[in-house]
Amino acid sequence: MAESPRIVQIQSALAAERLEAVICRLPEHLVMLAGYWPVIGRSAFVVPASGAPMLFAPAMEEDALRRAWVSEIKTFPVWKLGDPLPDESLARLLKDAVSRLALRGKRVGFEGSGDEDISPTQKVTEPWRPADSTTAMLSSLGCELVDATPLLRRLRAIKTTEDLERLRIANQVAGFGLRAFWEAVTEGRTEAEVAGAVEEAILAQGTGYQGTVHARGEALVFSGQKRLFQVGWGYAPSTSRRLRGGDLVMLELSTVADGYFSDLTRMATVGPPSTRQQELLDSVAAAQQAAILAIRPGVSGDTVDRAARDALKASDLAEQFIHITGHGLGFRYHEPVPLLYPGSPDILETGMVTSVEPGVYDSEFGGVRIEDDVAVTSVGAEVLSGGQ
Repeated sequence: MAESPRIVQIQSALAAERLEAVICRLPEHLVMLAGYWPVIGRSAFVVPASGAPMLFAPAMEEDALRRAWVSEIKTFPVWKLGDPLPDESLARLLKDAVSRLALRGKRVGFEGSGDEDISPTQKVTEPWRPADSTTAMLSSLGCELVDATPLLRRLRAIKTTEDLERLRIANQVAGFGLRAFWEAVTEGRTEAEVAGAVEEAILAQGTGYQGTVHARGEALVFSGQKRLFQVGWGYAPSTSRRLRGGDLVMLELSTVADGYFSDLTRMATVGPPSTRQQELLDSVAAAQQAAILAIRPGVSGDTVDRAARDALKASDLAEQFIHITGHGLGFRYHEPVPLLYPGSPDILETGMVTSVEPGVYDSEFGGVRIEDDVAVTSVGAEVLSGGQ
């Protein structure tokens, strides 16, 4: 099996950090490094500074493991009567790996501090992350443990060619939900019914699309002036409020396809938009376009953010833009690099992916936001969700 670009990258990074190996367990890192999205967690991936990596996972995840680009995979039984506890089996495999790779007493990276936000496993309703038991297990291996979180965060921020293709597919899967949204926004339907139609379309039409095995979406739908002003810029559940003629309706949509995430926001109106509504939609769309045109390698997050805010000044809406212009994404719904906000020092690099989501909110009209996922290319920007 050919070595993946990610393994080449991380082994180079390990050498630069004087680390002999790294041990990862978080789902986003297993997707990034091994091409494998865990079903229940409990897995571990050992990448030495040279040589072949080793993936350890529950035997029940055989189907998911077929998608991994790792040649050495060892499984262990879980949850049948008489099976050892998963941590016991994993500890034994990790001790064998440390012995084989001669890592005792050597500097080995792990997900020490981590981020407070994490990507879920395929069991999206029951997120899993390594905790104290993992720290105890790794501490027992006899290695000098080094927090590799900053290294892994840097690697996550730059997507490979393969990652970008998977993100295009994730956005295409999200497109099934967007089309369902346009069709479902009709007078008399509830926000929850519209959200349900979106999520159903992603599951039903996204599963199997371009080889996608696991597609899920979470749709948040807000409607009407009061609701949009109160929660349009944040997060709140879709409700039983029924859509009324003339309403503005916002869809905040997160979608995951085999461990790769998209983050989109769309607006609709119940019936033709009023003149004022169209002006608002056009102004926010212009701000988003200005920000996208500002994206290229070497510019700061502040520069991109300023482009959106300057565009809104022409419509006297800059003061109503009360949140950041964008955030990193891809292996998670939200990633910390890059961030686009006033004063952001983050410098864009080829391969980074960011949301671009200007929005304006006021008690007079409610709220309007438009969001797309944008990759930084060598010459500018690619809208991964283009045409949706």
